[in-house]
Formats: sequence, structure tokens, C-alpha cells
Amino acid sequence: MQLKIATTGNATVFDEDIEQVILPWESGSVTLYAKSIPAIVKLVPWIIEVKSNNWWVHKFSISKGIALVSTSSIKITVSMATEKPLAKLVELRWTLHLLELKLQKVRTFWSVEEISRLIWEVEKVKADIQLAQG
Repeated sequence: MQLKIATTGNATVFDEDIEQVILPWESGSVTLYAKSIPAIVKLVPWIIEVKSNNWWVHKFSISKGIALVSTSSIKITVSMATEKPLAKLVELRWTLHLLELKLQKVRTFWSVEEISRLIWEVEKVKADIQLAQG
């Protein structure tokens, strides 16, 4: 099965044949194999795990996005995808702390859309922390 991960900025992050992929979605995670049932999956910020040649070979920390699943391929589009955390674990934890403080402070002043963007940013940093921890 072909897996392609691209960002909204038209950067291809991954484009290879795979055996299996685990995608994060609102209800937890979903594992897809070759010849999966066609579907559209709304992705949430977390980790995508890719299996190829009987080995888990790639992990990507992603922001929110969408996966288009066909019987022969999965095409994923996300705002951001990284195979390595964007910062050191200590820095990520500090960033998470600052974002959570900011979120507590702004709930009464910001619009729903601004708060939603901040929440997704918090979730992406949490995914990077998970990726950094292995």
C-alpha cells in the first residue's frame, strides 16, 4: 500500500510503500492495512507510526489533518509533520507549560477559533514530547 504524507505547504514528508500504519483520530487510533476500506479520517495531533518490511520504521509527530484512504493508498495532508522533535525535550516541556498557561488566561478574551488554534498547538507540542521520549 502506498502512503504519502504531505503538508499544507506542499512539502512531501513521506512517500513509500508500507505494510501498515497507525493513525491518530478523535476516538484514539486506527490501524490500516493494505486493501483497507475506503474512508476519510480526521486526524488529531499525535504520532503516526509506519510499518514496512515487518519493522516499525518511521514515526511522525503531526498536527491536525486528514487522511484519504483507498484500497491501494493512503494520502495524508497535515499542517505540520516532523520525524524528529523540533526542540529538545526540556524545551518542549517548557513550551507546553507556557502554552497551557496562555490557554488558561485567554479563555475569557479570545474567540473560539483562536482558542481552538491554541489547543491544537498544545496538542502538537504534546505529540513532539511523545516522539522525543521514544
